Amino acid sequence: MRIDINPFFSRPSETIGADDKFIQLFSPDVLEIFDTNKPLWDIVNIIRSSPGGGKTTLLRLFTPDILLRIKNKQKDEHHLTDIYKKLKLLGIYDEKDNPLLIGTHIPFTNEYSTLEYLKIDEAVKNHLFFSLLNTRIILSILYSLCKIKDLEFPTELDQIIINQNPAMTGYNPLRNISNGKKIYDWCCENEEKICNDIDNISLTDTHEVDKSIELYALHLFDQKNVLLNGSPLKEKILVMLDDVHNLSSNQREVLMKNIIDRRHVNIWVAERLQALSMEEIISEGNIVNRDFVLVNLEQFWSKGTKFQKFASSVAEKRLSTIAEGESTNLSSYLSEIIDKDYNDDAKKHIETIKNRINSNFNRRKYSKWIETREKYEGSEIETLVEWKRLEILIYRDHGKDQQLLQFDDFLDEDDLESKDDSEIENGAKLFLHEEFKLPYYYGFQKISRLSSSNIEQFLNISGKLFEAISTNQLKKISQNKSQPVSISPKKQDQLIKKLTAEKWKELDIRVPSAVQIKIFLDNIGDFCREETFKPNAWNSPGINAIAITMYDRAILKDKAINDVNHPMHQLAKCIAICVAYNLLDFRLNYKQGSPGNELMVIYLNRIYCAKYNLPLNNGKFKSRKLVDLKQFLFRGSDHKNNTLDL
Repeated sequence: MRIDINPFFSRPSETIGADDKFIQLFSPDVLEIFDTNKPLWDIVNIIRSSPGGGKTTLLRLFTPDILLRIKNKQKDEHHLTDIYKKLKLLGIYDEKDNPLLIGTHIPFTNEYSTLEYLKIDEAVKNHLFFSLLNTRIILSILYSLCKIKDLEFPTELDQIIINQNPAMTGYNPLRNISNGKKIYDWCCENEEKICNDIDNISLTDTHEVDKSIELYALHLFDQKNVLLNGSPLKEKILVMLDDVHNLSSNQREVLMKNIIDRRHVNIWVAERLQALSMEEIISEGNIVNRDFVLVNLEQFWSKGTKFQKFASSVAEKRLSTIAEGESTNLSSYLSEIIDKDYNDDAKKHIETIKNRINSNFNRRKYSKWIETREKYEGSEIETLVEWKRLEILIYRDHGKDQQLLQFDDFLDEDDLESKDDSEIENGAKLFLHEEFKLPYYYGFQKISRLSSSNIEQFLNISGKLFEAISTNQLKKISQNKSQPVSISPKKQDQLIKKLTAEKWKELDIRVPSAVQIKIFLDNIGDFCREETFKPNAWNSPGINAIAITMYDRAILKDKAINDVNHPMHQLAKCIAICVAYNLLDFRLNYKQGSPGNELMVIYLNRIYCAKYNLPLNNGKFKSRKLVDLKQFLFRGSDHKNNTLDL
């Protein structure tokens, strides 16, 4: 393994220029977001996520250079086989492996949003925006078309003819131009005029660009309009609009309406959640209707073990670039065996727990349970976990005794077995982490959960771990040892805690209203921690979420978030910001109890669970009222005195 390169700190969409490198690192699992049972073409696909969700990487796959690279090399390079097969299922290649898609990638840079700051009439701003965007789309499609059809760009563009139906279009400055080369020349001239207008500090309404306020470029390249050497174009045209979150709110609003109302080619839109209005964020989810398909990447990956499988695939591809004959399975480098160095401490902790049991409970009643643990044969760490499980079970039974005023019933081993389960074991390990600092956040499964279904977060965590793996590799080489390279649970846990602290500090510069946001998250974390570490572990392995009723969620979404004078406005705004920046996640319509009692469950980002020593599972939460959550906006919120409504 090469130890001078950290493969997890490379970003395939932006910092890696070589197409071969991009394809080598691309995981085909991401294509699962396109459900073959749902519409993909002839409908607007809107792909959303928090920063680092993988949107741009996904879009780049459908550009001509990448599709042609896959076509030409998929039979010779094994790592391309799965990508090719999945793309063929989506209708991207024909039976002769020729691409059936002309994809063009349009990133929205700050160049567009700066138009909003020009001291000109709003109508003129919109003219400039649509004129520039139409020009860029046309030029990009013409370039992509030449790449796919193996034409010299731009000299052979005259082989392309655009036949427009005047009855099917509104104002269009190109309606009298059909030759591809002439369209290209017009666009180059128009783009120069636009840039000159933007640079002109005395810009007035007399500028020379076209007056369109719609995306006529989409109609222009309707598949029925395009002829190549007199023959109709069989390939689909796909316009991928990326980084839409960089637009101003006005630009984004008019753009989205234009796309959905007047689409004539396939359109995909990629944007961060932070671009949405607060109402849209709280309503966010995977939606399909006749006009568009909306996919939230984090919510898609959060179901079942999808993200763990995806993360494993990504890690394997990363490690394959530097492995040099060694394992490309990241989990093989993450030891899950707690060091023998803990054995002496474990013995002391066992005695501590034994003494507590003997001091706090009726020893006669639980004598058989205690005897079972005394006979247990296992390592010191395993024995410690068993004693902690026993303490939790005794706390639970003792609490039931106090409610029923029964104290002397004798309990046998069968009673113990009937009350124990795997969740109590996980809870016991978390309690030992809290009380005795026993490692808890280690192993690939927990690493993938800590990523909160965000691939950049996974790469950041893996990159930190890889640095420690590299250090151990150097030690192995210098000492000429033959044992496999790995990092201990203790080291993994320490690195996770360190990274969590760094991420928490970064919020000060990354997130708006950071002070209030951190107070809010802190109070949620502290509340979950208090509930998790009740001595009887009533909710094993613990909670990492709160919940509100769907009725209360409607108050936030439909009233509070749009009314600055509403008493819950700041709460709604805070939740929306947290979701947009991947600090909180949520599930809608969680059914609990009787019909009609659906909930919105709000989860902490898993990386911050490590800050509060919380579990990483889904499903355990505590319900709260809006007035209680409002208190979380303030430092020193009194969780203990708030009314619970479970």
